[in-house]
Amino acid sequence: MPLHLPHTQSRQPQVAHTPLASRDFILLVAGQGISLFGNLMLRFAMAMWVLDETGSATVFASILAISIVPTIILSPFGGVLADRVNRRTIMVALDAISAVLVLASALVFATIGFSLAAIGTMQVLLAVLGAFETPTVQAALPQMFREHGQSTLRQAMAVVNQVQQVGSLLPSFLGGVLYSLTGIQPMLVIAMMSFAGAATLECFIRLAPPDRGDEALPTPIEDLKAGIRFLIKDRPNVFALLLFAAGLNFVIIGNAAVGFPYVIRTVLGFDATVYGIADGLVGVSGVVGAFVAGCFAAKLTMRKFPISMVALALSLLPQGLVFLLPVSAWTKLIVLVGCTFGTMIASCFSNLIALPTIQLNTPDAMTGKVMAMVAAISMWAQPLGQMAYGWTFDHMPVATVLLISAGLLGLGAVVSARLAKRFED
Repeated sequence: MPLHLPHTQSRQPQVAHTPLASRDFILLVAGQGISLFGNLMLRFAMAMWVLDETGSATVFASILAISIVPTIILSPFGGVLADRVNRRTIMVALDAISAVLVLASALVFATIGFSLAAIGTMQVLLAVLGAFETPTVQAALPQMFREHGQSTLRQAMAVVNQVQQVGSLLPSFLGGVLYSLTGIQPMLVIAMMSFAGAATLECFIRLAPPDRGDEALPTPIEDLKAGIRFLIKDRPNVFALLLFAAGLNFVIIGNAAVGFPYVIRTVLGFDATVYGIADGLVGVSGVVGAFVAGCFAAKLTMRKFPISMVALALSLLPQGLVFLLPVSAWTKLIVLVGCTFGTMIASCFSNLIALPTIQLNTPDAMTGKVMAMVAAISMWAQPLGQMAYGWTFDHMPVATVLLISAGLLGLGAVVSARLAKRFED
């Protein structure tokens, strides 16, 4: 007995103090995964309907660009809210409102039918909600794991990425089949149920309100100004990283959101089922990338950032070259999907390097505001990129667009090498 008791006591703390196995983290990850599934299912349905009705990359890009503008404008205020109110409460409320919004939209569509204006309105309203949810979730992670150190926070971020990538697979595979067989209506129902399920899970997360110490609560505008001053004056290295992320998003998001579906559906002429399978296969690469990056999470410092940028540039080069060759549409599709695998994996490494670096350089009382600035500054280039790529794909050869993109990412690799030296590992 004297030997058995110490043995039992030595094992219990090991289980109880495993941060990534905590009940609250599991609920947070599960809720976000389900919510993302519903969001992506909805976006897939909207994208297929718009492309089928218009066949225009410009119109498709315009819908995407307009829907992201509210996120850019309102994200800073979402960050202010995340530093004032219990972050669990915000997540629950936003997912519940999203479910109600999709239900109301489905009823409107059933009454008056689908139209570009109606779909655009729903996308804008969902973007408004997303503007408040993204900084809240990104602030909740460091609140949970800051005391456990840098490596634990990076591992937690890796787990979130892994679950998000896995959750993004079914919308593509299932979405392509459902859209081809039944149209858009059942996908709205699935999205609504996903948001409702996520809100239910998040109700059980135990998360304390943000710790602001004994300071008096300033007005929201003063709070926002304090976040801007902190970012620009106190963390200029982080601010430089955000500006770099904006340029990166211009290229990556513009090409992925507009070019990938437009090239497969309109240029190569494949149907929604083929596109859904292709998009799902790319999602598999995201899962692989998330798990591979997660294995190295504790070692992914800013010194590794230029390597990921080189990988991004090299992943686009073969895509441009194959469209210069007299090969079949299927050959071009295989190269496009195969090389996009590389883009997804390199992106997983880039995200796992950059985001925890920002979070670890920010105190808890500022995390919501700073991560909101991350969202706003990095995303302002997305609508510009989507519009630019929509225009270029309508007016320039596919090979030219992809090769120029590869060149821009190559230039970004050079810039990132200098930027990485400004951070201490």
